[in-house]
Amino acid sequence: MVKKLIQINLFFPLWIILTLVVTYSLILILRNIFLTETDFIYPSKFYPWILVIPQVFMLLFSIKYLKNWTQLFLNVRFKNYLLAILLLIINLSFYFFYAQIVNFFSLQTMYLPDISKYILGEGIFIFINIFAICVWVPVIEEIFFRGTILSQLRKSYGNWIAILSSSFLFCIVHGNLGLLVPVFFSSISISILFVICKSILPCIMLHSFQNFFVCIVATFA
Repeated sequence: MVKKLIQINLFFPLWIILTLVVTYSLILILRNIFLTETDFIYPSKFYPWILVIPQVFMLLFSIKYLKNWTQLFLNVRFKNYLLAILLLIINLSFYFFYAQIVNFFSLQTMYLPDISKYILGEGIFIFINIFAICVWVPVIEEIFFRGTILSQLRKSYGNWIAILSSSFLFCIVHGNLGLLVPVFFSSISISILFVICKSILPCIMLHSFQNFFVCIVATFA
């Protein structure tokens, strides 16, 4: 039993790193192959999918470690969703005040990144890309970061080390200095929500609404 626990503690972080390296290396490769500089101003209709399809590797990683999927989707209570809405308001407020602070002090390296108003494409692809950004990404990332990494780390290191470690990974993979602080804050709040609710559904809802809000702001700004 002790030997098995040592193996889990040893190989689990290595599998995390390998999965993230493969996922985001593939994203970079696909971006270089299929996207041009103009796609970051006027994104092609497939732009979001080039970024999110490689996350299948994160899902495969979760399948390897998750023994009982149904537990992630249990404990669905109305108060859990009310808490998710409260945290959504807190997170969005934090983004707003963070933006005001970095602008006031002219901390250019910490500015929130500009997102093209055409991120959702046009026509029927608006709905397809909304699904990619506001459903696919939240589901995959929450299963990976909260349902798998956070859950596994809690068993060995307790709540706070697990929350901080998984949140650090979550903000790092977003790959932008301006997103480090707000995404780290957001990830901590979602992780706390997961620990309190013992369900991933409110976390997916919170993550999904945040992504949707970003898309709407970018589109109509």
